[in-house]
Amino acid sequence: MATKVLLLVEDDPTLQRLYSRVFDEADFEVVVASDGVAIVEKASVESPDVILMDVMMPNRNGMEALGDLKDNEETKDIPVIMLSAHEDDQLLMQAMQMGAKRYLVKSRLDPDQVVSITREVLGENQVPGPS
Repeated sequence: MATKVLLLVEDDPTLQRLYSRVFDEADFEVVVASDGVAIVEKASVESPDVILMDVMMPNRNGMEALGDLKDNEETKDIPVIMLSAHEDDQLLMQAMQMGAKRYLVKSRLDPDQVVSITREVLGENQVPGPS
């Protein structure tokens, strides 16, 4: 299986290190961004296979950044998985309508489950049941 590039957009340094380590151990090449401000440029330069992005970030939140990605010709087809600390049905619906592949609540999943879901989004494996 070829190494996949993951663009991790997370402002919390602890979570950034945790997800970077877990995805690295799962044979992903991890590229990190700390906010949603320059996400389109970073995604254009890095050409990630998938983007894992926090919803709540300073300067430009994940929903705004998702809109930027989907409005840009170079990045609109990159699958985006949104990560949130809060269950919010309105944000979930909005993210899915805007083109996110998944909306995950951090407290409901351990990092290994996030890796499995990411692989599922990439078509690498199938995870039975809802997540």
